[in-house]
Amino acid sequence: MQTSFTDKRTLLNKVDTLPTGGPEFLCETITVHGNVKDANGEYMTEELELFYRDPVECVRELMGNPAFHNSLHYMPERVFKDKKRTEHIYNEMWMANWWWDLQASPMIMIKSKLPAGATICPVILASDKTRLSQFSGDKAAWPVYLTIGNIPKATRRKVSARANILLGYLPISKVKCFSAGTHKAQGWQLFHYCMHTILSRMVIAGASGVDILCADGGIRKVFPIIAAYVADFPEQALVACVKENWCPICNCYPEDRGDPLATIFADDPGTLFRCPADHMQHIDTNSADEAGPRDDVGIREVRQPFWEILPHCDIFRCLTPDILHQLHKGVFKDHLCSWCMKVATHPETDARLQAVPSHPSVRHFKKGMSSISQWSGTEYKNMEKVFVGLMAGALPPQALKAARAVLDFVYLSQYPSHMTTTLNCLQDALDRFHRYKEAFVHSKIRDHFQIPKLHMSEHYVESIMSRGTADGFNIELPERLHIDFSKVGYGASSRKDFIIQMTRWLTRQEKIHSFSSFLSSHSPDEPDVDDEDCEENLGLGRTYHIAKRPGFPNTSVWRIINEFGATEFIPALTAFLRFYLPRCTLDLSVYTRLPVYKRISFMLRSIQQIDDTVIKDVVRATPQVPRRGRTPEVPEHFDTVLIHYGTNAQETGALGYRVGRVRTIFRLPSHIEYPHPLVYVEWYTEFRQPSTGVDMYTVSPTQGKGHAAVVSVQSIRRSCHLIPRFGENIDRTMTTENSLERSKQFYVSEFTDLYTYQFFND
Repeated sequence: MQTSFTDKRTLLNKVDTLPTGGPEFLCETITVHGNVKDANGEYMTEELELFYRDPVECVRELMGNPAFHNSLHYMPERVFKDKKRTEHIYNEMWMANWWWDLQASPMIMIKSKLPAGATICPVILASDKTRLSQFSGDKAAWPVYLTIGNIPKATRRKVSARANILLGYLPISKVKCFSAGTHKAQGWQLFHYCMHTILSRMVIAGASGVDILCADGGIRKVFPIIAAYVADFPEQALVACVKENWCPICNCYPEDRGDPLATIFADDPGTLFRCPADHMQHIDTNSADEAGPRDDVGIREVRQPFWEILPHCDIFRCLTPDILHQLHKGVFKDHLCSWCMKVATHPETDARLQAVPSHPSVRHFKKGMSSISQWSGTEYKNMEKVFVGLMAGALPPQALKAARAVLDFVYLSQYPSHMTTTLNCLQDALDRFHRYKEAFVHSKIRDHFQIPKLHMSEHYVESIMSRGTADGFNIELPERLHIDFSKVGYGASSRKDFIIQMTRWLTRQEKIHSFSSFLSSHSPDEPDVDDEDCEENLGLGRTYHIAKRPGFPNTSVWRIINEFGATEFIPALTAFLRFYLPRCTLDLSVYTRLPVYKRISFMLRSIQQIDDTVIKDVVRATPQVPRRGRTPEVPEHFDTVLIHYGTNAQETGALGYRVGRVRTIFRLPSHIEYPHPLVYVEWYTEFRQPSTGVDMYTVSPTQGKGHAAVVSVQSIRRSCHLIPRFGENIDRTMTTENSLERSKQFYVSEFTDLYTYQFFND
């Protein structure tokens, strides 16, 4: 193929001639004058480079992007579930209180001097320092990202949607030109100076508005206002100019952080949250007295915070929940896990964890918990899925209730949509933890609960009501953006003076993407090719996928009985045919051959039906494969599922469902017309009242006549995960391969995923 370029340099020159795909990068040199003298007796200086973009132009780029034409929202909404307006729905930022109060409330409009018809653009900032060099070296970058609350959070979370813009790279310096006693404070000042430089144009734009051509073709007077700042806890303290042993949101004293906020500020609720004006007054008072920062309010000595002059910005209320670091890593792994391990002991916990039955959505810790040397977000989340069932019997009842309360809070905080009722449940989970936390004190594991990340949980309900649900501000997104906006660009650089090379590389990538989008918009649409001819809609937001060709074609009933363990296959299938296909003439015997499948996948939509998110739920039914030469043995996988049992099954709740273990997934012979695959299941007992403490249902395998049945896949709601009821001490002969056979009682786990938790608790 003949190209218009002959080498890499020619190609890059042609890319540079393309129209810009986003706002251009600016570079400002910052000279830092220190207080340490060099060998010549002169005060040392350091020159740093700040690369950034105009935030107003970034907002203009996002609001005018045609790709967001059908998803941008320009005004706040009040959404209620009921006609009496008692169940307020909180989901996107435009459904929360902050936007409504700032734009739609007449009194607020007068107070804030926003003109009638003003369009607010809630700006969401995120910053997170990241390491660039992998095995050696100390190369790092400090990117700042920008997105807007007018775009739905599901779109913002998709990196490929390009709803997040790299706003700039903050300079990283140890500020060695200052003495050891002052270099930290000067580092804080440098951060705020750089952020002030980047956001300076938003001062006028946020106060007077700017005319922006939006994606729908309308020209609006847009007021870009900082609405949220996504960061981990140390950076939240840096942004808020607060010491790290103090809360960056409220005025709670460090020694009170272990108590509920309702108790601490019961006498004067109006003094709960920090106030920017009061903060600056404290700093001005200290400056006049030539004193350090005020220890009684935990303020850091930063003379001009970047948010001081930003209009309509309360930076303390802008700090959003950080589920990854505050809950998954902080409250759960660093604290709750360590407390419980001191009670249950490592050998006992490891043995329990190794014996948990396998499930496609749950990681199996084959070496237990104590052997994990480095934890990541994946390990935290998978441990949460089995933790309550794992600790049942090994912890005192009160400690188990506290653990259950923590897991309830973790899962409820991840809801993509909240109502007044679910927010009450979220607060109730936190209150239950405070009620039962003394169990760890009585066990001599803790003597206080003055934990910063635990205290931050107190602000989740208010933050969700103010800015929207916490999943829209998860710091996992900035950490994912590091790959595209920092790490890949660094890999393409020469590793010397790499920041400017990264900005050049990113600019070229944006130009190529913009040009590709232009070509795609002027090309004829190609028809979609659907390769899935085995998909059926089952209702309740479910569809299923099954392989076109069976994994075990032409399988005899004898093999199904002996290798798959379907001992009652013939009478169960006979009963099914007699009830649903009375005219069927299938001569069923051990020699009958049927197509048998290895697995079936259910595609589940969110129970709340608020977006197009689909969860893939896999159900397996495969026998053991013996070892052959160097190929190791493959254990059997017969998963458990929730099955409609009766006519009173609802979209949520255990009523009308029953647990069954799938032994075989098969179809009837081709000459029998039945549209769906069938499954042979072995029943467990029906649901009773949840067990005290763990608050989960307990089931047992049934015995005797009628312990198995053949049902259609239409009857399966989804998979479920059973955790053996280990008691005080586990049977050490129990393994993940035999625990479903050896255990007599099981907990039905509610924590397999968020869908399962909502199913059992909504």
